[in-house]
Amino acid sequence: MKKSMIALTIAAVTFGALQTANACSRITLDTPHGVSQVRTLDWGQQLGTVAIMHPVGTEVETKDVPSYQKAAAWTVKYPTLILEERKVFVDTAGEAINAEGLSASTLYLYDSVAFIKDYQDTGAPAVNWGDAATFMAENFATVDEAVAAFEANQFQFAWADGIHGDQHGLHISVQDKTGNIALFELNEGGEMQVHRGSVNDHMRVMANAPLQQQHDANAKAVGDMSKPENGSKIGSTISSSDRMLRGLYNSANVEFKQDAGWAQTEGKLQSTFDSGNLVAQDIIDPVNGETYATWIQYTYNFDNGSFKMRNLDTYAEIRIDLNDAFKAKEVSCADLVEQAEQQTTATFGVCS
Repeated sequence: MKKSMIALTIAAVTFGALQTANACSRITLDTPHGVSQVRTLDWGQQLGTVAIMHPVGTEVETKDVPSYQKAAAWTVKYPTLILEERKVFVDTAGEAINAEGLSASTLYLYDSVAFIKDYQDTGAPAVNWGDAATFMAENFATVDEAVAAFEANQFQFAWADGIHGDQHGLHISVQDKTGNIALFELNEGGEMQVHRGSVNDHMRVMANAPLQQQHDANAKAVGDMSKPENGSKIGSTISSSDRMLRGLYNSANVEFKQDAGWAQTEGKLQSTFDSGNLVAQDIIDPVNGETYATWIQYTYNFDNGSFKMRNLDTYAEIRIDLNDAFKAKEVSCADLVEQAEQQTTATFGVCS
């Protein structure tokens, strides 16, 4: 099949001005309707979302990775919905979901920037960070497969080349319909670390800086998250550390009714996330003196194919039936933010 080629005019994009921002959150929980996820895009500038469908057989080449011996190229194994941010990060996939029940989430992690200079090319095909989520979802059906391929040096992340030449601290998680989760982070000395877990432990929540091991230490200091009284030990700021703890606390105390329909379950999932992890506009993070709001939110289920995007700027919502979308025979696109102002169901067409 034809290659996926999306031509974009790259406007003046200033990543560096916000490099200390701690933005975005992800919560993955088990429900009576199967594993479900809520994820947000938070930033100091308004963000958007274009949905792109890649059917099986689509040939993909990663964006430029001139600092590495080999550039990754692949043929899509599983139908994949890619959620691409173009307003600020030009053509970066923040989230990708495949038909096998695996998704990948790329979030900011400023603390890893300092370690990029020490990372050494492993000789494996290098994946540009703008394509990292896409690569994971289009090549692997389970978390175990993704981790095994990484440990076998079948791919690496092109840290030195960043996103359009600007280096960024980032980390990526993969999660699947069985509830398994793996988080890939760059640590001191340029060493990659893969944290393993599931929806049943601390890995069910993902935020930004600090590194995962420090988040774990913070959670340990709070104590048993299922005890209501320990909630008083958690801060109320928008900092990543506080959002991480609130996500763990809220998700440890939610109980999904076994006989509830999906609409009720989705509502409870949504409120569990929103109460602790959404970021209101104009609030300052005391850690870095910056502000970054939640602009975009994705809520989806790995089993029933329900997907919803919410635009927090206008509170417009739009849905995609993933089971139908995965039947696409050609590469196709939908500007979800634009369409959400006019309709409630996404319409896919020619990519521009």
